[in-house]
Amino acid sequence: MTGSEDRAAIPHALFHAVRLRRFGRSTCFLCGRRFGSKTRSDEHVIPKWAQQSYDLWNERLTLLNGTTIPYRHLTIPCCADCNNHHLQPIERAMSKAVAKGPEAVRELDRRVVFLWLGKIFYGLLYKELFLLADRASGHQTPITTPDLLRQYQMHHYFLQSVRVPMEFVDFLPASIFIFETQVPQEPKYQWDFRDSFLNLFISCRMGSVGIISVLQDGGVQQGLAEAFDDFKQFALHPVQFIELAAQVRYKALLFNRTPKYVMVDADPIQVIQLPLQGLSNKPLFDEWDQEQYARVLSVFIGVPLERIFAPPDKVMTWLRNNDGSIKKLDPRKFPWPPPSQ
Repeated sequence: MTGSEDRAAIPHALFHAVRLRRFGRSTCFLCGRRFGSKTRSDEHVIPKWAQQSYDLWNERLTLLNGTTIPYRHLTIPCCADCNNHHLQPIERAMSKAVAKGPEAVRELDRRVVFLWLGKIFYGLLYKELFLLADRASGHQTPITTPDLLRQYQMHHYFLQSVRVPMEFVDFLPASIFIFETQVPQEPKYQWDFRDSFLNLFISCRMGSVGIISVLQDGGVQQGLAEAFDDFKQFALHPVQFIELAAQVRYKALLFNRTPKYVMVDADPIQVIQLPLQGLSNKPLFDEWDQEQYARVLSVFIGVPLERIFAPPDKVMTWLRNNDGSIKKLDPRKFPWPPPSQ
């Protein structure tokens, strides 16, 4: 929008649109406005540049109900203004940085990475509004519902910062970790994606770039980033990247606070995060349990629990040797995917 009156009205319109928003095929997933045939476009949840780079067009992604859908069909309704003017700069910045490698992605404004991941996370949930949970039963119940999406209202507010002036005051809502990864020869194996709607976890490996994030933990795991410094000194084997993703995912499950925010209706909108510790002396994370972590790792790796866990607390690792030193897996000796797959 242009003009002082319009700019002054943006914050009020934002709060109104997100709080009272409607969902549907004729409603922009981002700004919530209804559109006609001339103002409608379709946004690819997984961007076309990634689908082309990693030969994903005919590959399939697993949805919340366990069914799969071709990547090329993962499109959501989006108004032309949001698609062409607000989201495209984010996509251009990410595609250029990913093509250059992990250091270029680290040099991006972390908010760009947060918004890119956040759009994918929310976009997948939005897409599932239009997909039946059980096609065989004949029931018209979708995989997700408007009520479920409303549980992510704060995340949806934050996504508005692609189109509305918004300042996160001395914080970012997410923890984001960026790694260098080995590049398998076949393009489709250069891609690895997984997410969890329970705690807004998302990880994505693209060529030589691996990103792991918890999108709304108030940045609490970012304070633990030094624990990963050793793994930023070399290119991670795909299985090592998956193991780190499992660790972040499980740690997110142990986080026992709910971040709280104050949004000041100004220009730009000011977002302030209240102290995560609050008035409690209780640690921010519950105690780590090796067996429960092994269950998460088992799902991520696709290996039965009994093969990677020995009671009471021994869990297989591809990251470190028995003496604690880092494993450097030679892709020639440890091809990806493993021959059995």
